Amino acid sequence: MAPDIERDNSCFCCGIDNDRGFHLAFSYPVEGEAESSLLVPEWCAGWKGVTHGGFLTMLMDELMAHACIAFAASAVTGDMSVKFIKPVPTGSVVRIVGRAEKPRGRVISTTATIYSEEGVAMAEASARFIVTGKAREKVSS
Repeated sequence: MAPDIERDNSCFCCGIDNDRGFHLAFSYPVEGEAESSLLVPEWCAGWKGVTHGGFLTMLMDELMAHACIAFAASAVTGDMSVKFIKPVPTGSVVRIVGRAEKPRGRVISTTATIYSEEGVAMAEASARFIVTGKAREKVSS
């Protein structure tokens, strides 16, 4: 059994105590779904003017984790697959949506999509998360 993961405020993506983090804020519009948005910093480029794929992957991983949290499950990424559809320009605003299915045993299947400001899908991911520890109280919007 995986150990229970202790949450704190130092997460690189959403931790309010991480001075170098992105301080992402989340909404949970429906059960098993999490959303956030971000102005992609210029310094997150892979190629000139194009957001690094690893940065986009990190964002989708984070939103899938928060979709698991929306089911009151503390979980970690087991495996992940990513599809890059279109280049994401640095300096642009993106919306990231993570979705999680109801847990099946200790496994939660998830998906995430990064959308442009115009609503165009730019990248997609799917992952299986492994539930750690005990379920907690659900989060609300």
